[in-house]
Amino acid sequence: MSISQYAYQMLYSYGYYGLFIILLLEGLGLPLPIQLAFMATVYLIHINAMSVLPVIAIATVGNLSGNILAYYLGYYGGKPIFEKIKRILRIKDEDINRIKSWFDKYGSLTNMVSRWIGITRTPAIWAAGLFKIDFFSYALFSFIGDLLWTIFWVVLFTRAHSSLNWFLSLPFEYKALSLISLFFIVYISWRWFFKVFKNKST
Repeated sequence: MSISQYAYQMLYSYGYYGLFIILLLEGLGLPLPIQLAFMATVYLIHINAMSVLPVIAIATVGNLSGNILAYYLGYYGGKPIFEKIKRILRIKDEDINRIKSWFDKYGSLTNMVSRWIGITRTPAIWAAGLFKIDFFSYALFSFIGDLLWTIFWVVLFTRAHSSLNWFLSLPFEYKALSLISLFFIVYISWRWFFKVFKNKST
């Protein structure tokens, strides 16, 4: 069974408990297909098997729980634990150095920003405990980032689900043009964001 199939099975079999576990594991920085999990969750919302507000609350708490667990593992486990995590999750030294410079400049705000950046997300979670960032500040900004991130995906897929039939009814050339335009907008936006952040961290 693939990771994505396992995530779907967790949601269909265990509902909110499955959602909590998936988001907890993602909060540890594990590379899960979380967008697929949110798509499955929105489908369950659509058939009234789940509700929006409990989904947002449980997903946020699950993700935050994973963040806190990773923080304490890094804090008390120290460098030996961190070195093992680096190998398992394939965290690069250059990412750690970049995160360290961000922590020096922005503190725990780094974790809130990193919630939206896949490349720096995992290093920021584990490095916070290793660098002994203030826990309450870390937890607060992680909570804000997790909450906004969860709301974004739930709202996005909820809107996408209700608009899917309308989109599929468009002529092929309009659908193709829309997807290409969206791809370039996202690509250019991320390139600009990384360029700005890289300049600030040097």
